[in-house]
Amino acid sequence: MSLAKWKEREREQRQSDIIDAARKLITDKDFDEISMNEIAREVGLGKSTLYLYFKNKESLYFAIVLRGIRIWAKMIKKEVKKGNSGFEKFLLYGKANREFSNQYPDYFRLLYSPTSIKKQFDMDKLNSSEEFQEVQGLFKEIMFIGIDSIQKGIDEGEIRPEVDPTEAMILLSIIFNGMVNMGDWSKDILESKGIGGEKFNNDVGDLFLHMLRK
Repeated sequence: MSLAKWKEREREQRQSDIIDAARKLITDKDFDEISMNEIAREVGLGKSTLYLYFKNKESLYFAIVLRGIRIWAKMIKKEVKKGNSGFEKFLLYGKANREFSNQYPDYFRLLYSPTSIKKQFDMDKLNSSEEFQEVQGLFKEIMFIGIDSIQKGIDEGEIRPEVDPTEAMILLSIIFNGMVNMGDWSKDILESKGIGGEKFNNDVGDLFLHMLRK
């Protein structure tokens, strides 16, 4: 292995270590409570060295989210390819979403992080973050896979023609957001009726499909 390749591999490993350390901290603490100093200590680096890999906390935050959304996009693309009809593809799209949220709940929560966290970002730093730009691009790509599946289902006559594919996918995203950030009072009501999280998720999915299908 050449020296240049060895250095690049070492840099990638160091970046991965930083992301792992920051991911643990962000899972346990509020974004605003975590400092770059704390992240540097967690991974065993000096603060100045940390800035060689990530220019600010926003870039590091979205490097974590980027890792998660890359996994999500890969899972969705793999599943959707298995379907023939538009409706089958949409069902597989939903299956991939459930599998991702079950296997990587912390990534799923970060992707649908509450508005209170987003308000803590420095918007100038956020907009200059390459990681944030890629996250946005992949999220839109994931959305359009769902939109195209619904449109195909409409064209094939399996999904109601009055359904707007874009509106349906935005609604589905809002549902995901609401389920991730569900308040305690909602959980208490569900529990009082003997409705567990898995049953609620399945029932919401069935209701959404009922809204789409002819």
